[in-house]
Amino acid sequence: MHRASVIFLVLLAACDSPSPGMHGQTHFETQIEQTRFTVWQRGSKVEIIRHGFIRPTDQPRMKALMVQAAQATTGCMLRPETIEGDTGVLRAQLQCDQVPQPAPDLRQIKAGPAPS
Repeated sequence: MHRASVIFLVLLAACDSPSPGMHGQTHFETQIEQTRFTVWQRGSKVEIIRHGFIRPTDQPRMKALMVQAAQATTGCMLRPETIEGDTGVLRAQLQCDQVPQPAPDLRQIKAGPAPS
């Protein structure tokens, strides 16, 4: 029983499912440095999910990489006062009137709505 619980938790931790409000919305996948991200977008709202293990020494800069992933994939800036979450899942609102120039190598995959 204990082994099954551990396996379940490992599989759950590897999941990139969005929150219920983002389910079925447009999403993007990208990688910055050696970290993979999925960016879910619903209108002006965005949710960034980090994949994989990061060392404690990488924690301080991870939110900046998550913001960079969202800006590069959506082409919009994040409104700083709306950013909330941690280094696993970050949520914010987009401000698309100040469009950054996305780095072409970061905009790897643009997927349509997620399968139901």
